[in-house]
Amino acid sequence: ARKRILYLLCKFVEAIASSSGAPVTLFLDDLQWADMASIEVIRQLLLNSGSLNNSKDFFFCGCVRQEEVNDDHPFFQMLSTVSQFGVDLTTINLTCM
Repeated sequence: ARKRILYLLCKFVEAIASSSGAPVTLFLDDLQWADMASIEVIRQLLLNSGSLNNSKDFFFCGCVRQEEVNDDHPFFQMLSTVSQFGVDLTTINLTCM
């Protein structure tokens, strides 16, 4: 059931992105508190967007408070995994504002 929901969510985002003429943007804040199910959804969306004919149809922006996590955090492990599959990632480190 979980795989079917992930598949349908990816197809939903793909359908919106291909028909809207503008990229679908997903912004999530405080990902240091994300559970494994949420990280899996993000991973699947990123992997699916990397396989689209035009990978510019989906834009993900995720924010993490680095002082609250380490490199072993599941979110960072997921980013490492998707980058190995060719998903382009850009990391921007911000100092205190």
